[in-house]
Amino acid sequence: MQGLQCWDANGNLTLDLTDRLTRVLGEFKTGTVNGSITDANIANGTPWILNLSMGRNIAEQEKIFDILINGSTISWTFTNYSSSFPGTAISRKFIYGVY
Repeated sequence: MQGLQCWDANGNLTLDLTDRLTRVLGEFKTGTVNGSITDANIANGTPWILNLSMGRNIAEQEKIFDILINGSTISWTFTNYSSSFPGTAISRKFIYGVY
């Protein structure tokens, strides 16, 4: 079984989506504190998330962040690199969707 296929004017296959096509649902910024967003559409497929922000990554000065997708909720938590280096939370921008 074939999915969506597109060809150019010369008959060359330019797009072949036999399995899945992604759908962007939205975007968000984390700010500098732990938090979450809820989007009921996340439950309509397999979720994905993409970090659009570049980290400063200056030694251990930046806090590590964890992302969790549970049901229709995306949550994030900032944690210290180590007890000796508490670090600084840096706001991140993400896009998310399903496929």
